[in-house]
Amino acid sequence: MRRAVERLADRWWYRRRRPPVLLRPLAGLYGAWTAQRLERPEAVPPIPVIVVGNLTAGGSGKTPVVEALVRMLRDEGVAVGVISRGYGGEEPSRPLEVTAEARAVTTGDEALAIHRSTGAPVWVCRDRASALAAAVERGCDVVISDDGLQHTALPRSFELCVIDGRRGFGNGALLPAGPLRQPLSRLRDVDAVLVKAPVVADLPDAFPRFELVPSGWGRVSGAPAEPPPRGDIDAVAGIADPERFFESLTAMGYRPRRHRLADHQAIDRSWLAGLPGPIVVTAKDAARLDGESRRDLFVARVEARLPDSLREMVRAHVREFFHE
Repeated sequence: MRRAVERLADRWWYRRRRPPVLLRPLAGLYGAWTAQRLERPEAVPPIPVIVVGNLTAGGSGKTPVVEALVRMLRDEGVAVGVISRGYGGEEPSRPLEVTAEARAVTTGDEALAIHRSTGAPVWVCRDRASALAAAVERGCDVVISDDGLQHTALPRSFELCVIDGRRGFGNGALLPAGPLRQPLSRLRDVDAVLVKAPVVADLPDAFPRFELVPSGWGRVSGAPAEPPPRGDIDAVAGIADPERFFESLTAMGYRPRRHRLADHQAIDRSWLAGLPGPIVVTAKDAARLDGESRRDLFVARVEARLPDSLREMVRAHVREFFHE
């Protein structure tokens, strides 16, 4: 059912130039209801807080960008922590630190995938300001928030808006008539914009681009693995843009049987066991699998290749924050 709803929304939001007439009044009500969180909050955090978010419902490549920024800052000796709402999990009201043995039904798949990929401390909480406090108490020098542009309770010092270059902003309408959680005017307030390539949507050329590139193969446990043999595979993707994942596997010489799941959808183990295999999943999908269900299951890892301009902007922000 969720997948059917997502397909319907995708058709309404991204394949029609004008939003459905019946949904336009609801978009107006949504805008009025969320008016208090349409502007950037003014509160100043005690340490640099970098929010990596987007304006649209659904994914845009935020999580790989968060992971790339964590690795960049950590390599420069900065103690980095990550905070998240923990979408898809229990979304606790008090900060919960993610461990490698945690389950996605508790922490959410993205938070667990970030921790397993980077080893950085990650806290999930419905109130991200409380998660920030937990990170500060632990001694983090910088905190990166996975999503949160619309979470006005979280003070922040730097905002990065990530845009999916394939889908852009769709029909440009607010939910539910369109994919926007905030109006496009919100872009004027962010510190940086980043577009995930390839770019198909009509977006300004001035927005810098980034790519997701393959970074190796692994097991659900996180252990490295040799790649599956070239040929027919079952590709399983419960992410916002599964077609990009399938296309990347095709470019590597595989012939994927495409299994599209809803974003964050739980993976049925009995269904998975019945696939011919070998099976390839994304890192986010792997976070929703508890243990190795079969020996021919592989995780295709990717990483964000960030433009030098953004990397230097973030470095400069962190330096300047402590000298103001």
